[in-house]
Amino acid sequence: MKIAVFGGSGRAGHVIVQEAVARGHEVTAIVRDADKAKKVLGDDVNLLVKAPQDVTTADVSGFDAVVDALSVPWGSGLGHLHLEFAQHIVQILANQSTLAVFILGSASLSMPGETVPMFEEFPPQAEAAPWYDGAKYQYQEWQFLKTVDNVNWIGVSPSEAFPSGPKTGYVKGEDTLLAGSDGQSHITTGNMAAAILDELENPTHIKRRFTVVDQ
Repeated sequence: MKIAVFGGSGRAGHVIVQEAVARGHEVTAIVRDADKAKKVLGDDVNLLVKAPQDVTTADVSGFDAVVDALSVPWGSGLGHLHLEFAQHIVQILANQSTLAVFILGSASLSMPGETVPMFEEFPPQAEAAPWYDGAKYQYQEWQFLKTVDNVNWIGVSPSEAFPSGPKTGYVKGEDTLLAGSDGQSHITTGNMAAAILDELENPTHIKRRFTVVDQ
């Protein structure tokens, strides 16, 4: 497959790029900073050096899949970019066959035994937390994607914790927060990358969302 990864030099993005390359796919990392990307990914990975919202339909023409692995720092006040990046990617992929994977926040999942997303049940004092801004807009991103019918989007939500770590095996679910064999909810970047590539190679959640947890 020919795959483009927005945020391909980031914490999650560079692991997705590496996993895709290891599987023999043709990968382009879409990045702002070429020097940083080369330090993280090496000199052999294809780069498209552009700000995310400057990427055009022509730039992604011919790709089989696009992955939105863009991140926003906690407490930066830039959480709205999660939604704006997703809206832009949907716009440039409209009415094409390209698969588009969006990494969504875990706050859009429900707790076991419930149907209401966790975000909708956060107490008012949660708004002061540094993670709240990102959670809010990633929840809105999920609500937006559910209205999109002209793009082959796939949503994937990490577990409650999303640490950097190796590929060790994962369990897949749907819209409910999962716990691993240790009773905790976490997914490593390595396992997330594996789950995304498994889904792209054998899509089962087009216009749907899934979640993953470490085994």
